[in-house]
Amino acid sequence: MNFEKARRLVSDLVRVNERYARDGHYRNDVRERLGRTVSRVDVGVARRERDRAPLAARPFEGLVETSLALAGIRTVDREPEVVLVVDELREGAAFAGVQTALAVAIALGARLGRSVRVVMVRWTTPGNSAAAAEALVADRFPESRVDGRPGVRVVRREDVLDSEFGRDDVWIATHWKTAHPIDVAVTAGVVPRDRVVYLVQDYEPGFSPWSTEYAVAASTYRAGFRVLVNSEPLRKYLADVEDLDVPAERTFAPHLDVELLERVATARRHEDVVRVLFYGRPSKHRNLFRLGVAALRVAVQELAADGIRVEFHSAGEQHGDVELDGGTGDVKLVSHGTMPWDDYFRFIASTNVVLSLQHSPHPSHPPFDGAISGARVVTNEFRGTRAHLHHNLTAVPADARSLGLAVADAVRRAAAEGPTGFAPLAEHALGGPLDAAVNALANALEHDSRDSHDSHDEHDEHDEHDDQHHHEESTR
Repeated sequence: MNFEKARRLVSDLVRVNERYARDGHYRNDVRERLGRTVSRVDVGVARRERDRAPLAARPFEGLVETSLALAGIRTVDREPEVVLVVDELREGAAFAGVQTALAVAIALGARLGRSVRVVMVRWTTPGNSAAAAEALVADRFPESRVDGRPGVRVVRREDVLDSEFGRDDVWIATHWKTAHPIDVAVTAGVVPRDRVVYLVQDYEPGFSPWSTEYAVAASTYRAGFRVLVNSEPLRKYLADVEDLDVPAERTFAPHLDVELLERVATARRHEDVVRVLFYGRPSKHRNLFRLGVAALRVAVQELAADGIRVEFHSAGEQHGDVELDGGTGDVKLVSHGTMPWDDYFRFIASTNVVLSLQHSPHPSHPPFDGAISGARVVTNEFRGTRAHLHHNLTAVPADARSLGLAVADAVRRAAAEGPTGFAPLAEHALGGPLDAAVNALANALEHDSRDSHDSHDEHDEHDEHDDQHHHEESTR
């Protein structure tokens, strides 16, 4: 290795270490790419999982790191529960998807009159514990407490094989890496397929390149589970791409704090400077960070002769400030990183143009936070799932020039006209209420449970009749 190559490697290593130290999202991304270094405890648990797995489940060993996590569970006759399966549940990683999954499980448990238990199938991270996870749920959902104490029990992956589950439990899958081990557990005969709910919150095969992971993620949509979908655009996409027919009544809209957004709209002003907010998350590939930066550079060039004072701000994930004007340094994208909840909504009241990208069918929150509260929003179209959702939302093809021209047009309109005012979404534009979707799901579960018991009772009566007939024949 020559000196220059060694110097570059050391320089790259220093930069990587600096970012790894200051950027939690980057650390998580690196860990996912490298794969977590498992401990001796993890290796021992994995061996127990393999040894306890029924023969039908063993071909799946190693397909995904979670494949056999549930195949060897013990099921007994006990009061049935709602069992929510998640990757991990810890402070700093319980984002909107996990929050929604907990809301669904707690609502379904209340509707069915059952307690809720959470199972984590990712190896437990240092510093986390079942008690810490239970305290987190109790903090986020005070209504789940029992006598002031956490009422939702949490089971770590390391403890799953030492736990007992009810034969009539309802299981909820939340991510493809939880849906897959439940599918393997169904194959193993320890979980009934018709007692599994699959909460789908995005088209997750798209989170992986064309690969085994992509194929396994896509296969979970064909597992025959009862599907509950977060957002109408995603439901339509699943029907189009995966031929997955989910009833509209089992589709719910992402939660948007409309009252808070109305207050944000009231705080907006027509100012001399137009501030552009970019939802910038470099570590999340679906948020198209580099494409967004290129689009902003196009917008800067388009606006150069207009004489409009424009500022560019980024929120969502910490990154270095980015020059947008060809290297002169006069126009920069200033990063504010991840903001606390209240600070974020105070900040967006001062930004009358929003650029927020997501290369997946599920609608992310920032475009609607902006559009509903009176900002002009630019996003990327995705297979017809974004157009016409809101009059303040402009959905254009995902290329830098189309996006940049749309941002420039939004800036000009904001400079001339100011904010548009509060404008809520049309009813059911993104789906119905969560409670209604959970209620429809509970009705289906109860209906099939009654049919199953009726069928079982008829079978028992038939057996009794056959036994009586056999007895009469034998005594003749």
